[in-house]
Amino acid sequence: MTETTETSVNDDAAAGPLRIDVWADIVCPWCYVGEARLRDAALRTGLPIELVVHAFELDPRQDRPERVLEMLSRKFGVPPEQAQQMDERVAALARAEGLPYVSDRVTANTFDAHRLIAAAAEAGLGLEVREAIQRGHFAGEVDLSSHDQLIAAAVSAGLDRDLAARVLDGEDYAASVLADESQARELGATGVPFTVVGGRLAIPGCVETEQYAQVIERVAADV
Repeated sequence: MTETTETSVNDDAAAGPLRIDVWADIVCPWCYVGEARLRDAALRTGLPIELVVHAFELDPRQDRPERVLEMLSRKFGVPPEQAQQMDERVAALARAEGLPYVSDRVTANTFDAHRLIAAAAEAGLGLEVREAIQRGHFAGEVDLSSHDQLIAAAVSAGLDRDLAARVLDGEDYAASVLADESQARELGATGVPFTVVGGRLAIPGCVETEQYAQVIERVAADV
């Protein structure tokens, strides 16, 4: 089993449902798979949980949209065929979880998308809007560099169109995104997904559903 580490996110983790904090980026395929497994694990345990997803940018310096396979080829210095194989490995895992996944998708800077999700969270729709944007990205239907497409995804999840447009036209919720990323660094997260269960046990990386369930049950038993 992937090693867990002791950590501390909040001091009132014992009150109410078991809180699970996850740091993730929308374009991270391992986050996409890991979050699906985490949700399934929570259902299997039958325990009430509160899932809180925090912003994390894999590449905050990304300054232009890029096809995913082109990005992988450039980043890892491999030919297009090998980049395709790399992405297909994760694609198979995503499809096994019932998730849409295509290699012909566009990756882009995710800061604005994270700001929009933060605004949605304040309106009680954070997880819904995030899922709409994330699934749209991996389905090849949402270009994260397009404000119009981000707004459409958010509206499909119930967010007010005018609110979404105002957020993307300005700089609102930038501080929220930066605070999430600062907290991740304080906790020692060097990559994502990074999951903290009950404010106590941290799980770095994407693990199997059963492993998530074991950690959830372990923490719940100690509360």
